[in-house]
Amino acid sequence: MKRILVFILIIFMAQGAWAQVQVDVPLPKSLRTVSSKENPDRKIKFQTGGNVGLQIGALMGLEIQPKIAIVPIEQLSIGITATYILRWNVPQKQVSNIFGFSPFVEGYLINRQLVLHVEYEFVNFPVREYYNGVELRKFRTSSHVVLVGAGYRKDLSEHSSISTIILLPVYQYNSDGVKYYGAWYTPIVRVGYNYHF
Repeated sequence: MKRILVFILIIFMAQGAWAQVQVDVPLPKSLRTVSSKENPDRKIKFQTGGNVGLQIGALMGLEIQPKIAIVPIEQLSIGITATYILRWNVPQKQVSNIFGFSPFVEGYLINRQLVLHVEYEFVNFPVREYYNGVELRKFRTSSHVVLVGAGYRKDLSEHSSISTIILLPVYQYNSDGVKYYGAWYTPIVRVGYNYHF
């Protein structure tokens, strides 16, 4: 487990160094808007960075998410994150590791300060079944979750910003059909750093 945590932290910290690389990708002609036809040198913008999330309750969770996205227009970001969650089951005094990935879409309104966020999160997590205090079985299952939320974004410089988002799980379904297990039960608060290039 320590190796996994160290590996994830190295990936998360390497995002900042990787973001310094400038990539110039011309926008395909079929996707150019009227303004981009006037300026044929327009490039697709990219965004990288990561989020740190927190879930508080009987099930507590610490979430780390490195991410990368394309920014086709200034008000929209489309990307994917890798997800690692370290979760504590407080009543049962158990710690578990959750892994997954999340494609997402973010919109930026009102001077790009209001963030609207929608994502589909696929996570794989362990489950332990008990009856009268006796553990019957333990296994891993996968959960499909749709998270929706809003938050605030603040520009730090021309190329970087931070954001805080509150997300709610509006839909959750497990691969094995057992509906009373889930990766998320309460709102999630995420703080993220973004580097735009």
